[in-house]
Amino acid sequence: MFKRNPKLKNIFLLGFLFSLHLAFTAYINSSFLSIFSGEKNVSFIYVLGSITSLFVLFFIPGMLQKIGEYKFLLWASSLNAFSLLLLSIFKNSLQIIPIFIFYFTLNFLIIFALDELLQIFSKNSSMGSMRGLYLTIINLAWVIAQIISGKTLSGFSFSTLYFIAFVIMAIFFLATFWGLKNLSDPKYDKVLAWQSFKNFFANKNLTRAYKINFLLQFFYVWMVIYTPIYLYAHLSFNWEEIATIFTVMLLPFVLIQFPLGKYSDKIGERKMLIGGFLVASIATLSLFFIKRHEVWIWAIALFSTRVGAAIIEVMSDIYFFKHINRENDEFIAIYRNTTPVSYVLAPLVAFIAFNFIPSFNFIFLILGALMLYGVYLSSTIKRSDI
Repeated sequence: MFKRNPKLKNIFLLGFLFSLHLAFTAYINSSFLSIFSGEKNVSFIYVLGSITSLFVLFFIPGMLQKIGEYKFLLWASSLNAFSLLLLSIFKNSLQIIPIFIFYFTLNFLIIFALDELLQIFSKNSSMGSMRGLYLTIINLAWVIAQIISGKTLSGFSFSTLYFIAFVIMAIFFLATFWGLKNLSDPKYDKVLAWQSFKNFFANKNLTRAYKINFLLQFFYVWMVIYTPIYLYAHLSFNWEEIATIFTVMLLPFVLIQFPLGKYSDKIGERKMLIGGFLVASIATLSLFFIKRHEVWIWAIALFSTRVGAAIIEVMSDIYFFKHINRENDEFIAIYRNTTPVSYVLAPLVAFIAFNFIPSFNFIFLILGALMLYGVYLSSTIKRSDI
């Protein structure tokens, strides 16, 4: 794999560094923002950031055609690092909120660019193995970050984690500068945005992959935004305890995604997706019944939810990328907009739900029920579709 494509090592390194920086802040963002906006308004900040991201994602294929992956990543990573530095310094809501929205948007641009790079060096026959290994490496970064961040927060503030993330993105910039020189971009398709959407959703496999990924991203949004708030504000866990819980929770992404990727090359994705959604649904429903302040009970329960999510994540990506060509960069943009779309819809659904549900933990019942739809969706995949 790496012998045929020497630059693939650099792409994997960039994926690791970007995920490491992201993991330092992802689970504290909602609590950090609540200091400046109040707990109820955090959802709307995410909605604004996601709408901005959706708008910008429309223009990424055109930007790649003009300046190429290399320059695009340099610009995006430098601006990302600068925004993190500002988040670690500023203390005013009028400064923090717009900077966070800017930073939030840049994350989506970099994720898209890394996806595109990986697709350039992909071969359909080994797609599962490569995607599985890549996801394992980037998720290892998430586990490492939780171990460090818990200890850091026990003695320092949120600002310290944003500064650490800034340092990591500065290293990301240097790794891009030295590791991706002389990168050859593919000849991108020049298709109008509306035509791209028509072509994408005219393909039943791409449409199904989009729906599956949207369900997964919806799951992640609710879990990332509301689980830390529930554990911290409602069950009185401290941040070191929460970091321990999240470290265990994220282990399935490291332990099973690479083997699953290799396995999918042989048997396909249908059965695994069905199993993944079943596990994620049942495990999420069980969270509703756990109301005790017990670190290991929550660690095991959330670990179970991520076993399902890890299966869905690698299988949905493999299923999608098997059905596009290297030149279809606009299709990757559409597929990846499931994340900002879910960050628009999921907080709005939660905001409405909180006006009707009797207690905070009912969100786990709703989310578990939603994941059952993924079982049906996955069951519609036919052998001829893989």
